[in-house]
Amino acid sequence: MHIVTCDVPGCGEPATHKVASRWTDGRFTELKTYGFACTNHVGDICSEAEIRWLDYEPVPGESVGAIGIYHYQPGKTDRQFHRDYELEETYLACPPPV
Repeated sequence: MHIVTCDVPGCGEPATHKVASRWTDGRFTELKTYGFACTNHVGDICSEAEIRWLDYEPVPGESVGAIGIYHYQPGKTDRQFHRDYELEETYLACPPPV
């Protein structure tokens, strides 16, 4: 099994969280990944993700939801990841309403 590691340069620890937002083009829906983080780097990945999220301009017909923090589990699909609202309150500047 492929091990996904934290996206912080030089870290190399296994990812425990996926920072992503719901994306759709009207036909297909998925989590748009902004980064993977180990427990120690969730804040760093969220900061970078929010900058990229704010700069992104969807094309017509495309929709990108608010950024969320999901518990990453190898071998599971995006639909099986559980959202961590508590971490979102800590690390996201504008957490979505629950």
